[in-house]
Amino acid sequence: MAVPLEASMTAPLPTLERLPRGALTLFRIRALLRMAIFGAIAFAVALGLNFAGNEHWPFLLPCAVVLGLSVLTAWYPQRAHERWGWALREHDLVISHGVLLHEVVSIPAGRIQHVDVHQGPIERSLGLARLQIYTAAGSGADGEIPGLTRETADALRERLVRREADDVV
Repeated sequence: MAVPLEASMTAPLPTLERLPRGALTLFRIRALLRMAIFGAIAFAVALGLNFAGNEHWPFLLPCAVVLGLSVLTAWYPQRAHERWGWALREHDLVISHGVLLHEVVSIPAGRIQHVDVHQGPIERSLGLARLQIYTAAGSGADGEIPGLTRETADALRERLVRREADDVV
């Protein structure tokens, strides 16, 4: 029996597993890297404007960009860490995240094609991993959970792969 759309939209989220504390460090490092890149770009643009004949105001641009990014770097990672969660239910995997726009994704177990665990250099140094879930309909990863401990990511991958094999047989 199908559940009416209105009823499904008001249904409460399942109890979500939260990311480990190390994920907050990962989010902060990523924010600092973004701040450095965008700050350098703003400084280069200001330098170009200065050489183009403008007097002093172009250097307000990188100051404003760095100030704005500093505020975001202090606030955003903590909030993003609080909003990330996941739940492995009987028939699907639910992933919830988003700071400004909250997104809840439900990936049906029967649609999962394969699951990958990735570690970049920062994640590896923190002992963390990123789980990526691919479905039959997707051209890329349809779901991703960053900042999991490597053990949790491997265990979750095994559970999802085992479930996929059980559905096929």
